[in-house]
Amino acid sequence: MSDKKTASTLERLNILSSQNKCEVGNYVEDLRKMVSNIDKGELRKSSNFFKALGDENRLKMLYLLENRDMCVCELVAALELSQPTTSHHLKIIENAGLVERKKKGKWAFYGIRKPETSNYIKNAPL
Repeated sequence: MSDKKTASTLERLNILSSQNKCEVGNYVEDLRKMVSNIDKGELRKSSNFFKALGDENRLKMLYLLENRDMCVCELVAALELSQPTTSHHLKIIENAGLVERKKKGKWAFYGIRKPETSNYIKNAPL
């Protein structure tokens, strides 16, 4: 961090700490403790979840899968994506726990994993 940014940050912290009647060092230490207390596993899960929802193609897949389980080839045709790109997106939403993969012979079918996933999709602001 540059000296100007550091000074600006310290000034803001000083103002905040005076309002909270604590010293800047203690205040910063408290903030760092708050961050260190965040469960890293939960943070990673949340990050993967929001990453999965952060792409239009993945959202389209979830909208389609809300209706019924689909084969990868159906999603490829519907979304006009290549098979590797479709599989990549499916892997991301599968890793986020939003869909599950079912193997039937040579075919891989994907479906919504939990009913509450449909609620996320239906209640998403459009």
